[in-house]
Amino acid sequence: MYKENLFKLIRNEEVVIWAGSGFSLYAGFPSGKDLCEILLKDLSEKERSKISNTTVLVELAEEYYRIKGNNRNSLIKVLKTVFEDRNPKSTIYHDKIASIPHFKCVITTNYDTLFETSYKNAAQVIFSPSGIPYIDKSKVQVFKVHGDLSEPDSVIITKSDYNRFFRNDLENSVFWSVINERIATKCVLFLGYNLEDPNITILFERLMDVLKSNKKESFLIAPDLPLHKVNDLILKGIHYIDCTAESLIDELLINLKENVIEDLEKGITSADTFRSFLLNHNLLPDLKGEKDAYKLSSIKGLDEKVKGEISFSIKNDKEFIREFNDIIIGRKIGGIEVPADMLLKLQLSFGGIKLPHYESVSKLEFQSVPRVITKIDIRFDDGAEFTDIPIKLYGSISVLEIHAEIKTGSIVLNIDLSTAPQHEINFKYTHGEFCKKVADEIMLFSFMMRFCSGEVFTVYNEKGKMFSHGVPALHPMLEHSKYFLQYFEYLRQIEQYFKVRFIDFPIATITEESTSNVLKIITLINNQKQIVEWDDELTMELINESEKTLEQIKSINIDHPSVVACHKQEESVELHGHVLKLGYKKIEIQEAYVSNLDLVLSRKENIVKIRSVNNKVAISYDQALKEDDEV
Repeated sequence: MYKENLFKLIRNEEVVIWAGSGFSLYAGFPSGKDLCEILLKDLSEKERSKISNTTVLVELAEEYYRIKGNNRNSLIKVLKTVFEDRNPKSTIYHDKIASIPHFKCVITTNYDTLFETSYKNAAQVIFSPSGIPYIDKSKVQVFKVHGDLSEPDSVIITKSDYNRFFRNDLENSVFWSVINERIATKCVLFLGYNLEDPNITILFERLMDVLKSNKKESFLIAPDLPLHKVNDLILKGIHYIDCTAESLIDELLINLKENVIEDLEKGITSADTFRSFLLNHNLLPDLKGEKDAYKLSSIKGLDEKVKGEISFSIKNDKEFIREFNDIIIGRKIGGIEVPADMLLKLQLSFGGIKLPHYESVSKLEFQSVPRVITKIDIRFDDGAEFTDIPIKLYGSISVLEIHAEIKTGSIVLNIDLSTAPQHEINFKYTHGEFCKKVADEIMLFSFMMRFCSGEVFTVYNEKGKMFSHGVPALHPMLEHSKYFLQYFEYLRQIEQYFKVRFIDFPIATITEESTSNVLKIITLINNQKQIVEWDDELTMELINESEKTLEQIKSINIDHPSVVACHKQEESVELHGHVLKLGYKKIEIQEAYVSNLDLVLSRKENIVKIRSVNNKVAISYDQALKEDDEV
């Protein structure tokens, strides 16, 4: 009960830590009793004979001080050797406390620098009144009430030091007034401390007497305290929790991680404390303000990576569970979605931070993770080489899958390892939505044409040759690749001729119409004639129906000459975002004949209809219209 209440108070940022020597034992620093032994060993045998039989540190330190001629120098040197000149065995639990920004104040009677080391620049050490005016509220205050070895006169260890403390009424000084304020307004958590230090015990009891029933709660953490000491704590109004400080801190961190998001959204924990807590655990939160509260909108790792845990059950759907298991155990490579209506008992955490509001999860997506991500070079036997090809290698006992990215194309080779010795190989190719550059597309389809033709290729990684291989010819894909390779090679010619660039156009715009336009343009560029199927007719109106004219028309059906018609209007085409002028179109009807010759010769019709015997015409373009062209 006390532990749950303590955790809640800490989450509310209402607790200060009071740490004694017991909290530094794990780091290799001595207890009060151990320090007595160290002081005794520093004395000569003759000097030790003058020491009374005591294990109380303040009394033994006083006798040590007097034996050394009332000189603190030797005493301070021993303390420096013990607490400054040795490296701690560990700082893990001080580090864990430093990762909890809910604590704004630490009070300690220890001489070591473990808190300073763990907090680094996030803490401000104060051990004398001169430090009070410089308190920085943006930092955690570490009050060293027994002084600091960097300033020997501040150190309280001997009986004389304690007497001087009380004689000078130091508890009413500015330094102690600030500490009293912290204790009076916050709950106190005693770690590694049993309240047997006369200095601290008296001060604490005086403050409690003044506050009476208005005092805040206090908690003392210690394992296996005897009953009489537990009863004494009860009389002092201090809650006793039977455990070690280390185990309590471990439980506290778990509790904070499980509740910190809800605490933020309920306004229990401040946004600054929340951010600091997540940053201390290598997480970067993104908060969104909503009225008087904050909501967590996203969370990611500081290094773009975050360790997450998820646990859930799936409704009993045998087919779905089979597909899910195939992805999870690697029998299949790919992904699968688990919709919300299939999820049971869902729990999520990132870096140990528990995410609430699972009811808002619409689905879970699972995706296979590649074992290897690298780049390779591929050289075909005809000498063609393709370099720096990004690949991802997925694999399990039963399947190996290679994903390669070549410019705008993606290739997947799936090798079924369960069909040994002749492994079944499946090939899949997809193109991105857009064509980025013509040169990239030429490279892609040059690779595809070689790959799909069954050519042998050699793969090289950063260390050299890996293997030589080839796949069975993939004829449908080979034809597909040849078509697109020719198309983009034509586009490169068009780019050079018209001084344009075809970039970022949808591959879906490569159609029969665009192909026809490309062939028209290539005809112009190469000054060639494009032979096309033509099942149409050319019509001419006879203005002069003389016998000579009719004889000329009659000869067409005898000689089947070529008849040329030239358009008066200049023709343009739109191609992948560019309007290109082709010039004046010429249509040459090959092996012409007049389909309505009898009607024309009998003067029943004056419209001459000319067609092609072989249903073909030759199309070409002129940049200028000539006067003698037949129209």
